[in-house]
Amino acid sequence: MPIRVQSLACVALLALGAALASGATAQPGTTAPPGVAAQPGTAPSDKASHWPSKPVTLVIPYPPGGSSDIVGRQLADRLREELGQTIVVENKAGAATTIGATAVARAAKDGHTLLLSAGSTFTVAPHLSDKLQYKFDDFAPVAPVSATPFVLVVRKDFPARDLREFAAYAQAHPGKVNNATNGQGGLGHLLGELVATGLGVQLTQVHYKGAVPAAMDLIGGIVDSNVQALTNAVPNVNAGQYRALAVLSAERQPLLPQVPTFKELGYPQIVGDAWYAVFAPAGTPKPVLDKLGAAIRKITGSARFGAAMRKVGNQAQTGTPEQLRELTLQQSRRWGDLIRQHGIEAE
Repeated sequence: MPIRVQSLACVALLALGAALASGATAQPGTTAPPGVAAQPGTAPSDKASHWPSKPVTLVIPYPPGGSSDIVGRQLADRLREELGQTIVVENKAGAATTIGATAVARAAKDGHTLLLSAGSTFTVAPHLSDKLQYKFDDFAPVAPVSATPFVLVVRKDFPARDLREFAAYAQAHPGKVNNATNGQGGLGHLLGELVATGLGVQLTQVHYKGAVPAAMDLIGGIVDSNVQALTNAVPNVNAGQYRALAVLSAERQPLLPQVPTFKELGYPQIVGDAWYAVFAPAGTPKPVLDKLGAAIRKITGSARFGAAMRKVGNQAQTGTPEQLRELTLQQSRRWGDLIRQHGIEAE
């Protein structure tokens, strides 16, 4: 489930200030992330006070222009203000985010190279390939940033006018409803299977090379449905190019307030989104992670950032490293089970 927006920035900053003032280290019984112990002769406060000492690179494992790029650049702009240092956005796309993730896993463990990861980097990709050049333990979770809700849309002349009619039609025509995805093994594919399983229907998943061609064929009436990011769906729904039946978020979305959730229609298990979070290479000093995490939580908990995210159909997310780790592990189990259940393979 998405991490709820919380006002944790002030608490984190106060805790950090106390730690810096006292030079405190982890108390007995507190487990620190791997490799975060201070170097001999260097107090943790020294590490945090001198970071960032040069421009910080934020790696986005997607091409420019997409929702992840928008989120990353918004975050980078605010981090420049908070940290007083240049934040360089580097788009390192390819192989379903794994190229960018691999690069950050191999980067110096000094807090100057970070990953703005999609959840699928750690929750989906490891279940589709045993040849990844990174593992989750190669990263230190820092903080969640935002989540992108999804919505089930159908072509404008599809016979069903609402979700109940869609389920009834699909049950009466097993395998005849073609559902577009943005790529085999991608999150859109998994959400399409989640919808089919939750509704108890058989959909034929038709895989495209990205969200744009899938949407174009939906507009053209070539396919029947698509589980689509709200960001992409809203303009076409508002223009009457296709219709929205239900959103996969826990609550209704302000950009499509008339569209109900699956949950309120009686399908509480059909909930899912794409989320973005910041990770650093494992072994980055804890004082640096604490300072970075406090800055991100201050940003994502602000009304300014929340409003910026809503404009692009996203929801700001705020949480601790521990919450981010638990979210990642929980969703990895969820998507891993679905992948095995349906025998999904990477393209």
